[in-house]
Amino acid sequence: MEVIILYHAFATNVIDLLFLGCVSIWMDLSLNKKYSRYIMGFLFGFITIFLMHGHIIVGEGRFFDFRHISLTMAGFIGGPSTAVIAALMSLLYRFIAGGNSAVGGIANIIIFASFGIALGHYFKNKKICKKAWFLLLIGMIMSCILLCILEFISPWLLNPNIPVSGTVIWLFLITTPLLVLFIFKLYFWTYDYLSKALILDTIINKSSINLIIFNDRSPILYSDAIKKQCHSHPFSDPAKIHSHREFATKDGRHYITDLSTFQMPSGENACAAIFYDITDHKQDQEQLRVATDRFKKAFQLGPHMMSIIRKSDLTYIDVNDRFLKERDFRREDIIGKTPIEIGVPESQFYEIIKSIELQGSVRNIECSTITKLGFKKTIIISAETIQIDGQECILFAYNNVTEMKRLQTEKLEQLQKYLILEADLSRSNQLIAGIINSMPDSFYVLDDQDRFIYINNQAEELLQKSRETLLGQVCWDHFPQVRGTLLECYYNRAKNDGLSFTLEYESILLQDKWYQITGYPSQFGISVYYQDLTEQKLACEKLSKSKEETISVLESMTDSFFSINEDWQFTYINCSAEKAFGKSREELLGKKLTDEFKLHETSLLNYQTAMDENRSFTYEIISEMLGNKWVEIKLYPIENGLSIYFQDISSRKKSEEEMARLDRLNLVGQLAAGIGHEIRNPLTTIRGYLQLIGDKPDYAILKPTFDLMISEVDRANSIITEFLSLAQTKKTELKLQNLNDILDQLYPLLQADALSQNKQLRFILGYIPTLELNAKEITQLILNLTRNGFEAMAERGCLTIESYLQDGKVVLAIDDEGCGIPPENSIKIGTPFFTTKDTGTGLGLATCYRIVEAHGAKICVDSSSSGTTFYISFPIPDKEQNANHMIA
Repeated sequence: MEVIILYHAFATNVIDLLFLGCVSIWMDLSLNKKYSRYIMGFLFGFITIFLMHGHIIVGEGRFFDFRHISLTMAGFIGGPSTAVIAALMSLLYRFIAGGNSAVGGIANIIIFASFGIALGHYFKNKKICKKAWFLLLIGMIMSCILLCILEFISPWLLNPNIPVSGTVIWLFLITTPLLVLFIFKLYFWTYDYLSKALILDTIINKSSINLIIFNDRSPILYSDAIKKQCHSHPFSDPAKIHSHREFATKDGRHYITDLSTFQMPSGENACAAIFYDITDHKQDQEQLRVATDRFKKAFQLGPHMMSIIRKSDLTYIDVNDRFLKERDFRREDIIGKTPIEIGVPESQFYEIIKSIELQGSVRNIECSTITKLGFKKTIIISAETIQIDGQECILFAYNNVTEMKRLQTEKLEQLQKYLILEADLSRSNQLIAGIINSMPDSFYVLDDQDRFIYINNQAEELLQKSRETLLGQVCWDHFPQVRGTLLECYYNRAKNDGLSFTLEYESILLQDKWYQITGYPSQFGISVYYQDLTEQKLACEKLSKSKEETISVLESMTDSFFSINEDWQFTYINCSAEKAFGKSREELLGKKLTDEFKLHETSLLNYQTAMDENRSFTYEIISEMLGNKWVEIKLYPIENGLSIYFQDISSRKKSEEEMARLDRLNLVGQLAAGIGHEIRNPLTTIRGYLQLIGDKPDYAILKPTFDLMISEVDRANSIITEFLSLAQTKKTELKLQNLNDILDQLYPLLQADALSQNKQLRFILGYIPTLELNAKEITQLILNLTRNGFEAMAERGCLTIESYLQDGKVVLAIDDEGCGIPPENSIKIGTPFFTTKDTGTGLGLATCYRIVEAHGAKICVDSSSSGTTFYISFPIPDKEQNANHMIA
């Protein structure tokens, strides 16, 4: 009973091995090759575990299975990766399952996995591996390896305690080669079958082969390439495919068919048709036909004579119209005849044919021929062997050069005339040579080998050697110091490029001598001409030095200077102009004046007029470009533009305005001096009588009127007094005193004026030295300015009087918080009789300006919408500056 169970387990193990082997083979051929070795590793691992799980028990703790075959297959099919994964899984299961011969089981797994790897590496892709005897040999080797494992590593084969084990084990050893043969054969058969199926699938679905398999009734199989053609060709009709070997589709494609008959597995006959696209071949044939037609047209319509001779009998088979016209023949006179029969010299003709036989063609051979009418002509013949309709022929091309020969004869006659002229020219050349020889400039000629072939008298002096010494000698041998210089470089460049050159060169042989050297190359050498430039060089140096001095003068000028060209672009700018423009010359040179600065219309007009009329201009203008300053501009036309000088005349303009103001003051003074005393005496009489009459009782009722008249007379008298103060011509008496003392004395009076007008007064007196002052006039100056300030302010306004020392001068500043002086009135300040007050006389500020001038001081006004400040700067006497005596 136990034996039956063992055999049953053995049979079951064999069936499992065969089934799982088939599965593994199918999986190997079906999986993606990128990951198949890893998946197959797990698959063979599970197969081995399954076989180990279904093992045959041959004794207590002893069992046997076909793991050695599955692991060998894993190494053979999948390689090292697959074998390692399968072996690791099997070893893990072996440890878990246990058993009394763990070492033998582990050795079995490792040895056969390695055996499978080695077998696949060395024999898998070789034809011997598919042989049955080789596979049986492999199986027997595996049986021997298994027997060694049982004998030496796990010696329980002949154990008497394990009954029937030996029988089963020997059965395993015998069965192993057969199973190996079956499984490996199955693997290779399946592999070949699937490979062929894959090839067929690739041919049908992926290749460009047009293939149809059909029987007598209908198509069986189409390739993908032919499916795409079905819309334009009836490939599906078997009858047409049998009856026609060439097809033309609607889209203009042409196909030919290659048929092959075979028998289907069912016994039914079928046919495989492969269609070849011959469209390109058809197009090549059409192009060949077109080319042939073009050749025929070119042959007939060519401008030269052409003929075709059959090589076998040397007779004409075709000639073009030009041939017939030039030779005066008709076509029937030529076709079928040889060239000798129509007048071609026999010796020349056979010589040409012999050359064609040797070389295959001839080019440009001169021959003579005779026309039908007997005229002799000279022709140039070229010939080439060609094929026409399967016959070897010769194509001749003739160029009639009779006229050209005639022209050559005429040219020869002309050449003789030219020789006569050349003799005359030679005599002229001798005359020219005499002129060159005696000219004051140096001249010599070098041939293409740099040898002297001509030297004039002046060149002998230049080179400091005689003509006899130099003629025929190489230039560089006699003058080695010229080697490597600029002159040699120019010589070589002129000879190579064929271009003349001109350069200025300092003589190496003669000290302080400059020459302009001009070279004229020719095919025979180079002619060299020297012109003495020493005097011109000296003149240029003087001119250059003069220009440098001029530029130095322009750069050192305090006035600004620049020049522009006809396009208004800056060409020169001196240092003063750079400062005036606020830009460096690098920023301005080459730039247009009108692009960089906005010019006044007057300036634009004057600039253009100076250029157009070529005359100088001088004008004055307030320049916005230079910060609204008065400038005097002088324009001087030059050869290609303008030179412009300009200077700041703001100080001069202020001086002129000051002089005009002083002139006006002087005029007023003279007027006051002339009429002041004459008017004051009558006014005194009038005032006295008005007082007397006003005191009489009879005129008491008119007392208010008399008082008003007396006040107006007094007012007129005060105006006359101010006139007389302007007219004062005697020198003001000045005494050393401190300005702050005068201000302190006036403070109560000024404070009273401020309080009476509901305004404020602020004194800020600094430490200042004593000055030369007239106290009376300074008091009048301060009162006039402060009262003007009070009148200009609204109530609660503040008037500030300040004294301080600044830049070596004592400054008196009177600042109000009024509405300021309008810009249009600021230039009229100090003008006699100019006033903006309803009751003013316009003499107050004029008197202030006279007092300031009498003290040698300066007055300055700063006005804005928030108020006006008068600054009076007094000079400090020299003795006070030396003593440095400061008084509060």
